[in-house]
Amino acid sequence: MKPLNFLWGLPVLLPLVALAPSASAQCVVADVSIQAAITGSEEPAEQTNDVDIESDGSCVGNTSVSTNRQIQVGGTEPVRQERQSRHRLQGDPSEAEGSGGPTVTVPVEVQVDVYNPAERLRR
Repeated sequence: MKPLNFLWGLPVLLPLVALAPSASAQCVVADVSIQAAITGSEEPAEQTNDVDIESDGSCVGNTSVSTNRQIQVGGTEPVRQERQSRHRLQGDPSEAEGSGGPTVTVPVEVQVDVYNPAERLRR
């Protein structure tokens, strides 16, 4: 049994790690929206989520995060849930061209509409 055999390969790998080019962080946009309606309205909920993401050129190290939660529980009237979200990222002009990369976007949109007929019995 030779439990330390893997250590022999470390002196060969360390110079390779040291020579690897450094990575620069790109810009990241995370936009999370949850819209939920649990009501006795027989009309479907009107749920809109308008997201606009804009970034200029090569982007390094910026982050924009937006979270939203719209919840309606109860009632018998029609439900309207609206959201507008705008993200604007601009790279630093002093950064060398090509040092960054395209903006990475992580959009998460959840829309739930549940009809609860028992809500009409409340009063």
